[in-house]
Amino acid sequence: MSKTKTSLVKRGPAHFIGIALALVIIGAYFLLPFVIQPERGPSTVAVVTESKKTNELNIFKTGVELIPLAGLGVLLLGAWNVIVPGASRAISFLMSVTGLLVVVYYINFFRDYAAGEATFISNMGSAFWIMLVAGILCILQILIPRGISERRYRITKLFGNQESIILFGLLFLIFVVGIANPRFLQERNISDILQGNAYIAVAALGMTMVIVTGNIDISVGSLVGLLAVISGRLVVAGLPAPLAWLAPLIVGAGFGALIGFLVAYLRIPSIVVTLGMLSIIKGILIIWAQGERVRDMPADYFLSQMRPLGIPMPIIIMVALTIVVVLWMRYSATGRAFYALGGNAEAARLSGLSQKRLLMTVFILNGVFIGIASVMYSTQFNIIQATPPPALELSVITASVVGGVSILGGTGTAIGSTMATLLLNFIRSAMIFINVSPFWLKAVQGLLILATVLADLIRRRRQRL
Repeated sequence: MSKTKTSLVKRGPAHFIGIALALVIIGAYFLLPFVIQPERGPSTVAVVTESKKTNELNIFKTGVELIPLAGLGVLLLGAWNVIVPGASRAISFLMSVTGLLVVVYYINFFRDYAAGEATFISNMGSAFWIMLVAGILCILQILIPRGISERRYRITKLFGNQESIILFGLLFLIFVVGIANPRFLQERNISDILQGNAYIAVAALGMTMVIVTGNIDISVGSLVGLLAVISGRLVVAGLPAPLAWLAPLIVGAGFGALIGFLVAYLRIPSIVVTLGMLSIIKGILIIWAQGERVRDMPADYFLSQMRPLGIPMPIIIMVALTIVVVLWMRYSATGRAFYALGGNAEAARLSGLSQKRLLMTVFILNGVFIGIASVMYSTQFNIIQATPPPALELSVITASVVGGVSILGGTGTAIGSTMATLLLNFIRSAMIFINVSPFWLKAVQGLLILATVLADLIRRRRQRL
């Protein structure tokens, strides 16, 4: 039925609106008078960065960093609309929500102008107004009549998808808090949220695979702390930086193999094994480090402080690994086997899958991702703490579960866990900007976990009926 409907939906001008609007937004952004001056020459990354910093026209620009992100999002949605024309209605809704990121800057711009600050509309060129019109059209294009969409792409179905709910929540949070306190949209705050917590998102990728198989690892926080200290001490001892980055991955894989062996071959529940490992690893770290911080690392060691093409390295690693895990879990035989094992272990065994091999594999991979996260954690500051990051295991598990990974196993995606990590940390930052105690974040995390688990149980019960 869905294939028939898809074939009946022909590509028309409406399906290319997203791509056209995105190109207008991105093109106009690079022509903004406070992004590039005519005398500076062609728009390059270096020119844009320099001009934004100097802001020669003294124009309000808090939140302008969201505009190219919104343009990129609309461009991807527009490409999706062309590839899958049957999804037009759902995509138009996503595009409309994404357009809010463009409009929120203009709301704050005009508020700043009305307050009598040093902002003058006369300094704005045509690109400024073109981009405003394009942002409004992104919101209004949802009113354009669309063809019959596939059942799985109907707008109502989007709200049954955890990733979509997180995306809506994230965009709505940025829009509302950005208007309530424009300082929330400052480039430094957005960058700090993204790169400062990227290592949590990477650790959550490994946790996602583990929970999908119906297991859990609560030793992740202690292991990140131990591997970070190991990496720092190795580079201080004279080991080249690349080898110091590689060492935590190898040691993490070793710990993962040990946990996997205990779970797969001795049949000890993973929560028991990792609870014991949590105490063991924390004890090793305390005895070995003796409370001494790791200092005096060489300059080439700080991977997380690098900015290739002006983009912080943690963001690049987080995005790249999320894409890799999403594709691997969806298309590789082993990734699909993880879902089979978590969904029904007995059925997976009868179909010829080796439960022991899969458990060993998933815990080893989890150890590798913990190793990567530890390198990102240890290289973001000039000092490595001798204690594990506080409540890191709770943050990682929360990100995975809130991201749509069923605590009972069998369902969930890596992109959901990454988006949930961003949502939780945007919530933490938003609490500060709207004068709410950040200690409430723990309560929010608990509520989100309970709500997600309850929704998952209801969904499973409906599937049985």
